[in-house]
Amino acid sequence: KDLARILDTALARNSGRKAREMELSPQDQQTAIVMVRLIANITYQCRYNQDLLRITPVPIADFAYDTSASPNNAAGTHSNAGLSIERTGLHVVLSATSLSPACFTLREWCIIAIRNAVEGNAANAETVRRLEGNEVMGDTPELQRMGVKVEMDKKGNVHVKRRDS
Repeated sequence: KDLARILDTALARNSGRKAREMELSPQDQQTAIVMVRLIANITYQCRYNQDLLRITPVPIADFAYDTSASPNNAAGTHSNAGLSIERTGLHVVLSATSLSPACFTLREWCIIAIRNAVEGNAANAETVRRLEGNEVMGDTPELQRMGVKVEMDKKGNVHVKRRDS
């Protein structure tokens, strides 16, 4: 649950910011890395722990991310009233990779943890396979300078296209 708290708090605090501007306190970085390293190690070739990671529900913090949050209001207004979002430990580890701009080592350990969680476990692999993209993160100045745009079709497939001049 602590990893989920760090993830939820960091994503809410950094809402509306560019990925490279994401901030995570040194204590939260260290705690998240240690927790993901532990998950990576206990799920290595252990079907029981792999299954436990997939089936253990992890509550969502008492807020959801307000899409109207702006860089000037990074915390935004948060409310999950009426939302029915379910997640498990596996979802939290997958989501923790989004903190990589703030903590590169965390992303690397998340990759190892995910690999260990799905290795030899068809149910976990199927859970990951069924995940869908929700939305494209936006049209960034970097993409504009490169002359490309990113789009997502109705099936959740992401396409990179040349920008029309």
